[in-house]
Amino acid sequence: MKPPITVIIALVTLFLTLEVFACGDSLYRVGKGVSYRVYTAPLPGSVLVYSQSEGGKQLAEALAQSGHGVYLAKNETEFRQEIGKGGYDVVIAAYSDHALVEANQEGSGTEFIPVAVNEEERQAAKHAYDRVLLANQAEVKHYLKAIHKSLKSKT
Repeated sequence: MKPPITVIIALVTLFLTLEVFACGDSLYRVGKGVSYRVYTAPLPGSVLVYSQSEGGKQLAEALAQSGHGVYLAKNETEFRQEIGKGGYDVVIAAYSDHALVEANQEGSGTEFIPVAVNEEERQAAKHAYDRVLLANQAEVKHYLKAIHKSLKSKT
């Protein structure tokens, strides 16, 4: 009588321990692993960030970590060269640089997402652009959300 009960207990124990091996860091996107502490872009796109500040550099790095292809233009010459090459889905730059961006993006199919310094500038930008971000919203998730909406509207 003891052997069948022992076998049943051993099988149940074995079955329950298999679940322990099933959980783990096996969450994957197509071709890429996913980190739990990093936001990921569901629709990776090509982003051109125009900024001379350290904040712009940090933004470009965060967007690249999330899966976007990012180029950081640090001056007007680099910006003109990159936007002239084409192939960018989104341009992120300060609202104060909107004249430069508009003059160089014409006909490229690239959407400009301006970053306003304050609420007054944001309201002014809202009249001309669908998506406007505030510079004090330092979390990358706001930028990722705006980029995602832009990419989704193109498909």
